Amino acid sequence: MDLRVHITNIYGFASISTALKAQNRSAKVAKENLNYNELGIYIYDVASDSPEMLRSRVDGIIASVSEKDIVILQFPTWNAFEFDEALLNRLKLYRGLKTIAFVHDMIPLMFESNRYLLARHIQFLNRTDLVILPSRQLAEFLRGEGLTVEKIVIQRMWDFPVAIDRSVSPPFGRVINFAGVVEHEKFAFARDWKYDAVELRVTANQADWMQRKNIKPLGWFNDDTYLTNALRNSGGFGLVWSEDPYWREYMKLNANYKLSAYLAAGIPVIVDSCVAEKHTIFRKNLGLVVDSLDEAVEKVSNISQEAYDKMTADVAAFSELIRQGYFVKKALTDAVFQLLYD
Repeated sequence: MDLRVHITNIYGFASISTALKAQNRSAKVAKENLNYNELGIYIYDVASDSPEMLRSRVDGIIASVSEKDIVILQFPTWNAFEFDEALLNRLKLYRGLKTIAFVHDMIPLMFESNRYLLARHIQFLNRTDLVILPSRQLAEFLRGEGLTVEKIVIQRMWDFPVAIDRSVSPPFGRVINFAGVVEHEKFAFARDWKYDAVELRVTANQADWMQRKNIKPLGWFNDDTYLTNALRNSGGFGLVWSEDPYWREYMKLNANYKLSAYLAAGIPVIVDSCVAEKHTIFRKNLGLVVDSLDEAVEKVSNISQEAYDKMTADVAAFSELIRQGYFVKKALTDAVFQLLYD
């Protein structure tokens, strides 16, 4: 029997989330472009299962897997961690089977209250044959914390496969867009916007806290096609930012989903100089790398039409990679190639 490559995919989130979209999109690329087989995983209360029920559930998920296959585990599953461990335990019983952990997020690093789980998560990754990580910075951090997996593939950016209105060009203007849940505490800077020279446009509906501030609501979008086209019509820049110290540390390590949304929309970005892909943004002229919001506002206030048009042209060329799924295709292909060739 020919070797098959499988990839897990999650279902059953109570609402549409970034985590759900990222896994669903990655699995879609894997199935449609690389002919991988999907292993569906439902989000549920793992504590409701007895050990026997959990084993039966896992056996049902991996029923199509055979010895010597490759299984890509999109990690985490966002179930209780006991589920991830049970899934890997069962796969390790297959003779000659290889596993790849495709790390979307490290939960112990996302939330300070979960930091005590880091060693357990690294131990999980160490039992796989290869790990796909979002950034080289995260790889170096995890190495320092005990990661021993020899083979690592770096993803770099998320794909954002949406259709855009190519008849519209992003207009030049003293505008910064912020796509995020502005009510969240880690994005408090958006609610406290103090700059008169540059308008902040946020993905939210009209609210009292916007009054007497240079803020305009773009509306809230559950559909990413509507979101990216709203950003494209808004023009200006897309902002990746947080003033929260713990979240800023995590931004040094992860691949930011909203960064890809802005680039897919065709607008240049503004990023903190701490973000993982700052060198790509600078080298490819995809936007501005700054150390503070004051610096961001100053640069947007002084940028010329000519410089902005050059940025949007460079973003337009680069964004084809993001809209057509090339980052996930490359990461998944490189991972399998490393396992079977290197």
